[in-house]
Amino acid sequence: MDDSGKSGGQPPTGRRGPKSGSNVATRTIPSNLDADPPAVVPSEVSAPTASVSAPAASVSAPTASVSAPAASFSAPAASLSAPAESFGPGVVLDACRRALAPTFQETLKAIERFSRYQYSVAGDYIEWGVAQASANLTFGTPAEQVVSQTAVSTQFAERLQGRVQEFVNLAGETRASFNQLLGEATATLAETIKQSA
Repeated sequence: MDDSGKSGGQPPTGRRGPKSGSNVATRTIPSNLDADPPAVVPSEVSAPTASVSAPAASVSAPTASVSAPAASFSAPAASLSAPAESFGPGVVLDACRRALAPTFQETLKAIERFSRYQYSVAGDYIEWGVAQASANLTFGTPAEQVVSQTAVSTQFAERLQGRVQEFVNLAGETRASFNQLLGEATATLAETIKQSA
């Protein structure tokens, strides 16, 4: 006899014990609910506070015998109304776009400056390689070869030190301008949000 899908005897026991009350209603509704809860008198119901949301008015009691008038749960329209339309997602995105536009422009300028810097460093390496190759191809004594290689390497090291200092200055200027622009953008955005709210 095939018992597929059927279980008999004891309920299955898992890591948390026997599976009692696998129904969602059994797990979420307390068992000590009164069969006849006290009736709500409309005069005893106070006006809801701002923390009560509009969907709470449509919640009905589990039994048909308890129902409160809908008028007693209504809140003033001003407290539950949607925010002003001047503070929509489009307005926020436009404010962010306007506030961050100078930062984006400065980003493009910084990328251009760093690209030009990298291009000049690459040019220095190419010049050094060509100078080394030409120094190796000149005929002379080994002592002259060493002197020419040392001179070429010393010139390249001096150029590279200048490029490192240039990079440090470039990075410091970029950081300072970004800090200033992001501070201004944050202030502008905060002011726009305050005005819209």
